[in-house]
Amino acid sequence: MLTIIAGATFREAVRSRTFLLLIVIYTVGVLLSRIVGWISSTDGDLVTTDLVLSLQSVIGVLVAVATGTALVQSEIQQKTLYTILSRPVARWQFVVGKFLGLAAALALGQGLMLSIALAYLWLTGAPVHGWLILAGMLTIVEVLVMAAVSLCWTALSSPLLAAVLGLATYALGHAVAALPDLINHLQGGQQILASTLASLVPNLGMFAYRNQAAYALPMSWSDAGLSLGYGALWICLLVCITVGVVRRKQL
Repeated sequence: MLTIIAGATFREAVRSRTFLLLIVIYTVGVLLSRIVGWISSTDGDLVTTDLVLSLQSVIGVLVAVATGTALVQSEIQQKTLYTILSRPVARWQFVVGKFLGLAAALALGQGLMLSIALAYLWLTGAPVHGWLILAGMLTIVEVLVMAAVSLCWTALSSPLLAAVLGLATYALGHAVAALPDLINHLQGGQQILASTLASLVPNLGMFAYRNQAAYALPMSWSDAGLSLGYGALWICLLVCITVGVVRRKQL
């Protein structure tokens, strides 16, 4: 039953207008990125590369938040959730199946975005190397973490509020990456409080290798493995929290 739910969710996500529209917007953004490179005072190829990789993250997160917050709510509005749960399906299977289907759709979309970006860079003569692929893979992990965040917020609040909280989490997750540079300016209990609050938000800076990849700066495999493990732990934690909330929720 888990695979059936995941497969249905995958098809629903891929066919959604939001998913397709944002893929089109990303493609247009990639095509326009060269203009930014031309008018930039620095190396145009570097600017273009950095921009298309950053767009992959932003558009991917928008897809994750928009699709993730609508999945469960659409099941409730269409009354299909009650049909599913009336069968011998545990709620954890429903939640995990939903996430796996969404994750597969997002990974497919991210892979398509990365392919478009690399093909465009190659066609425009910008350097294409393996570090760009690694940066794209880490961005996929970042998007999957945000998908888990969105699903968790959806279980705790309304779809609109979940979308706002999801985008706020994305902004905070990147702000947390700058905490080590800022915490030295705090004193005593302020440092402890700041560190405690920061630990409640995924540090999305762990996956932000895009700028370094644009300059072909190598990343150690141990750091890459640490980032992957960090992302996997956050995904498992958030999905477990979502399962716990859905189990107690009156539907």
